[in-house]
Amino acid sequence: MISRQIRLLEEELGISLLRRTKRTVELTEAGATFLPEVRKALQQIESAIQVAQRAARGEIGSLQIAFTASSMHTVLPKILQQFRALHPNVKLDMTELCTLDQVEALRTETVDVGLLHPPIDAPFLTLHPLQGEKLVIALPEAHPLSQHKQLPLKALAAEPFILHPHYEGPILYDQILNLCRQAEFEPHIIHEELKHQTRLGLVAAGIGVTFVPESAQQSSISGVSYCAIAGDAPTLQLAAAWRTSPVSPVLQEFLQITRRVALNARNDVLQ
Repeated sequence: MISRQIRLLEEELGISLLRRTKRTVELTEAGATFLPEVRKALQQIESAIQVAQRAARGEIGSLQIAFTASSMHTVLPKILQQFRALHPNVKLDMTELCTLDQVEALRTETVDVGLLHPPIDAPFLTLHPLQGEKLVIALPEAHPLSQHKQLPLKALAAEPFILHPHYEGPILYDQILNLCRQAEFEPHIIHEELKHQTRLGLVAAGIGVTFVPESAQQSSISGVSYCAIAGDAPTLQLAAAWRTSPVSPVLQEFLQITRRVALNARNDVLQ
């Protein structure tokens, strides 16, 4: 069988690979040159098979991740830590983007997965809720109200407000305004700023007060005090989002870890 296959190969190549006598079979000069090249090719094929199998298991490849600032203070570091431990050979590209920019980046396939704040209008995406954070009040450290651990919104009626832009989170924005109106005052909004860190910097400068997620209290910005909102505090929801189209093995592995981390975080809260 092997002898026949070699003869067929010789016919296809138009050369003799073996010199055959009644007693011996040895390589021709062409065969001696051909053999090591074939061995190299077989090794490359075996290597290619192994690489393909590793890629199919999500062990190698790359992943483009977009995230909001608050996610880096909550679940994202743990997700990255666990993913890196299990898949050290996957290249991770990280980009901080606001929710609207993440939706566009996911639509144009610039990123593979985003950690953003729903609700969003993007039927081409699948979302998995991760966790929600209550908003807290951030005041200048020297403010007379800064010593309180908890404040009703009505106590802020005379304060200048710094909020996130309406387009970035219209539902949360409207919720804040409605809660202020329920407290019988119309908030005096003097500035809208997208980034939490910039809003906190403005608070530290005494420009006004703002609302940030609880995790933002880990910020290293000095000159800011935080206190809880008495009663119903607005909540900032976090979710993972990815295109509904076929998911790569690397992304499947990332999402599996993301779901597990989110589940453990919820269980910790319930305990």
